[in-house]
Amino acid sequence: MARPLHLGFLYAPEAGHQTHDESFDPLNPLHLTALAQGLESGGFTFLLVDDSVGRTEPARSEAFTTASFLATRTRHIGLIAAANTSYVEPYNVTRLAASLDHVTHGRAGWLVSTGAVDPAGANYGQGAAAPEAHYGRADEILGIARRLWDSWEDDAFIRDKQSGVFVDGTRIHPIEHVGPAFSVKGPLNVARPPQGQVILAHRVVDKPSADFAGRHADVAILGAETAGSIVTLRDIVLGAARAARREQREVRLFAEIVPFVGREPGAGASKAPVANYVTGSPTEIVDQIEALANAVALDGVVLAPRVLRSGLDVFSREVVPELVRRQRLVAGTGAATLRERLGLSRPRNIFEQPARRPAA
Repeated sequence: MARPLHLGFLYAPEAGHQTHDESFDPLNPLHLTALAQGLESGGFTFLLVDDSVGRTEPARSEAFTTASFLATRTRHIGLIAAANTSYVEPYNVTRLAASLDHVTHGRAGWLVSTGAVDPAGANYGQGAAAPEAHYGRADEILGIARRLWDSWEDDAFIRDKQSGVFVDGTRIHPIEHVGPAFSVKGPLNVARPPQGQVILAHRVVDKPSADFAGRHADVAILGAETAGSIVTLRDIVLGAARAARREQREVRLFAEIVPFVGREPGAGASKAPVANYVTGSPTEIVDQIEALANAVALDGVVLAPRVLRSGLDVFSREVVPELVRRQRLVAGTGAATLRERLGLSRPRNIFEQPARRPAA
């Protein structure tokens, strides 16, 4: 029997192809709460809170702030917040992501974007830069982030009232990074995240983004119009992962889809080239999702309806039950963290001495 699929949801009002109903206000916390809770009860594995620092539409609140708010209104769904590495300092964004993972008890992720696809240099006193420069900076930031998250070993905190020892100093590790763009001493002033390393997601639309996802991403979101183009992007991602000495099982593959159910308004709208469009009756849409998943060997799909919230409501009401009936939707497992829910192992701390690890 074909394996069940994860469902993710891309929240990106007024960006790309996505817009919203007049009744939905992206700045209204009650509307955001209802959206997140609806996804959670509908069986979605994660919500991607996208962001843009290059667009001028005042349609969204900042992603990590939004995700932190939604953490208090949800219990199980993963919350993956966007941050653009071309315009952030590594220590700050690493601290934000670690903090989100703590306040969600391990449900956090970081949707990594770059100025190559969301240029905003004019807002940060920067000139235009080539895509290679943006991805070079992103590589350096993620290398820093991974070491900062590990700069406290899991059992560094002793908290022994009797001896008065609060922390084991031998298990704290300043990283002493000096690189092309940044110097970071460390350690981070937030304990190691519950997931060990926060889930990293990246939207893949071309070869540079596919190479980057292969090097770094736990969740690669493949965006193209046809199954053949998505397969091509998948192969680049997995090739880059092998070149970086990562195992294929460390990367979860998702395709971005835009559904139009039946006579849903907008079915005739112009298409964006970074998503697969599925149309027809609920049965026909599930047929297309299954065909795409089988052709690409997907772990799931990221739903990006053209209209919030009506597009989501129709999909949840009419398509999700058909996925459930065919046993193609990953059931809520009660897993504690997003990493566990995705079937990804918790990475060991790179600073941990082998002698300290428990015997297998």
